[in-house]
Amino acid sequence: MTLHVVVPEESEALPFTVEPGGAQVASKEVPERIHRILAGLLDGGAVLAPPGGTDETVRAERLAEAVHGKELLEHLRHGVPVGAESVLDDAFAAPGLEQETPVTRGVWPAALGAATAAVRAAGLTARRGEHAYALVRPPGHHAGPGWYGGYCFLNNAVIAARALQEDGASRVGILDVDYHLGNGTLACVQGDPTLPFASVHSSRPDDFPYAFEPGPGLFGAGSDPGPEGFLALVGDAVSHLRGQDVEALVVSVGYDVLAGDPHGSWSLAPEVFGPVAALVTEQRLPTVFVQEGGYGLPSLRGAARALALEASR
Repeated sequence: MTLHVVVPEESEALPFTVEPGGAQVASKEVPERIHRILAGLLDGGAVLAPPGGTDETVRAERLAEAVHGKELLEHLRHGVPVGAESVLDDAFAAPGLEQETPVTRGVWPAALGAATAAVRAAGLTARRGEHAYALVRPPGHHAGPGWYGGYCFLNNAVIAARALQEDGASRVGILDVDYHLGNGTLACVQGDPTLPFASVHSSRPDDFPYAFEPGPGLFGAGSDPGPEGFLALVGDAVSHLRGQDVEALVVSVGYDVLAGDPHGSWSLAPEVFGPVAALVTEQRLPTVFVQEGGYGLPSLRGAARALALEASR
């Protein structure tokens, strides 16, 4: 099976984030992440998909409007005041959190480009019955119905799932294997039985998004689970989704579960993404992988290669 990789046009790095108290710190959401992940995917047998068309951009914007509220989208499009380069607005922070992610003038085209790549990946998967990987930045799983944060502006995973539904899959499972709970994804699909959600993540109270209620499909680890524990949790999450009779999968891939990631605390090796991908592809379901976190640059190529070797079998 061929793993098709969809990469949007390169956008600028998010220049900074804001710590409590107002101090600006350099963002780790940088273009080099995508270069290294792409190299690993191609090493593992994946192939680059050809460029898409403007119709996919139109579709992505329409689906974004179905997933997110109008006020949020208008803020992302036009929220930076004249004469300013960025804006930080707590009105669009996730419930209970302070806003730490600025909106800059380049955010909207970058976020829409990522969503468009997710839509293209979903279209390739639906038409060919194969797997696709939306290698996007900015990521998306912390973007909720009316908020953004955690480097995320539009929820690419949910947008991809909605595209798969439009293309014929009535129930699409979303599996999130990022170190951080996809609080935005959870909020976007809550109450919708056609988009069941399962997540493997850190549940330490000092890890973003800090506080959340346990619930069905949420497989949190209060400390480093190690490779066996992590894979057991992924297996439980996959089983949870299969129990919902899903017809396709969207996998939010976060390489921040790996040792040395500046936004994580676990000790997993890059090779763990081989068996993660095997657990997914053994389901024999059309699958769209969507890039989320992963900021430890030295580990990214190996992790992506391990995933692609399994997903390309």
